Amino acid sequence: MSRHRVSARVHGPLSRLAWFLWYLAVLLTPLALTWGVIEPPDTSAGGALELSAGLVGFSALVVAVALPARLPWLIASFGIETVLAVHRLIALIAVALVVVHLIAVLIVDPRGLSILDLAHTTWAARAAVTSTVALGLVVVLALRRPGRQPRYEGWRLVHNGLVAIVLITAWLHVWWLRHLVSHFVLAAWFVASGVLLAGLAARRWIWLPLRAGKFAYIVVSVRAVAGDGVTLVIQADGHPGLPFAAGQFVWLKIGSTPFVFEEHPFSIASTAEHPDRMEFTIKALGDFTELLGALRPGRRVFLDGPYGGFTIEGLEDAPGFVFIAAGVGITPLLSMLRTLADQQDRRRIWLIVSARTQYDLMLVPEVAQVQARLNLKVITVVSSPEPGWTGEIGRIGHNLLTRTLPRRPHRLHYFLCGPAPMVTSVSHDLAALGVPLRRIHTERFGAV
Repeated sequence: MSRHRVSARVHGPLSRLAWFLWYLAVLLTPLALTWGVIEPPDTSAGGALELSAGLVGFSALVVAVALPARLPWLIASFGIETVLAVHRLIALIAVALVVVHLIAVLIVDPRGLSILDLAHTTWAARAAVTSTVALGLVVVLALRRPGRQPRYEGWRLVHNGLVAIVLITAWLHVWWLRHLVSHFVLAAWFVASGVLLAGLAARRWIWLPLRAGKFAYIVVSVRAVAGDGVTLVIQADGHPGLPFAAGQFVWLKIGSTPFVFEEHPFSIASTAEHPDRMEFTIKALGDFTELLGALRPGRRVFLDGPYGGFTIEGLEDAPGFVFIAAGVGITPLLSMLRTLADQQDRRRIWLIVSARTQYDLMLVPEVAQVQARLNLKVITVVSSPEPGWTGEIGRIGHNLLTRTLPRRPHRLHYFLCGPAPMVTSVSHDLAALGVPLRRIHTERFGAV
């Protein structure tokens, strides 16, 4: 048994509501304080638009940066794919507000375009121009990335550097304007926002790597598996292991130091009952997965995590489970199955896995091993079967679910993992069968 129990069952409606209210407060509090405690220098329609768009735009930038800061409770509440989707949405809103603010400034300010003359303007204006240019570069790089397909680590390094410039200069712009922070309450708010951003950066780039170094792992083995995958097995290096809940994921770093910039998220495939020994199965895609295949036993690796609310933790009263996976989406579900087997759980479980051909099905021997220890029914589906295939043919959909699920499917909990189109489609099929949305748990690969 693991020495510590991890609970990720914190992603209920109240948790989501609390996070939503907190972020809404961050967005709107400076605006409310400005119009409530000080008298703005320009109360005309243009001046009000300039001030309001600038304040909410700054707050939106703070929220956009805080969202992907790897806060475990936030990720467990919404899931990493939702967190990143909202991060992108808030970032777009921030950009739009900054554009509105800039246009309003150029219209309202009697200096006009001369305010952009960095040699003869104020420090507040210089900070604003620097922040706006850096933000524009962030947008351009984000839009050009899908077409150019740059190496992710290089793109991420430039992206994070530009975002740091945007935030620092935007904060300085507000501070150097002076009239916005002339009141103690507003000054305290902006100081607190700066401390928050500095704290999140210190946690993300200093504390988390230091923690990863303390809980390093050693490579035990690397082996190729069916479906063009690689299974990596690692052992805790002088510690009892990082406790995790079955279904969670970690960011994996390979290098001589935990401060190495390159890292990638992978779901844990091993049992949560023995966190000292972890296992990952990774689809062979890109340079990083090729690097994994070249690892040798004895190499140190570092983990940042665990993260995620895609887990069976806290569902002890559930009458049974249905696990549905496509491709490498089987990995977190295998962790759940192995954990339930180690706990000698006898509830009914259905596992539905799909692939293009029978040779693309991943971790079939591992599933067979755990099936012998569980009350588990396995259904395999391939869309383009090779000769000799005797299982299901096609895709996971309404007809297959109707034939394979029990008469009262709404009582079970469903865990779906795989490409976004499959997860979305099957979620709709389950809802059509009467399964409540609160019983459908999803994780979409490719979201990070």
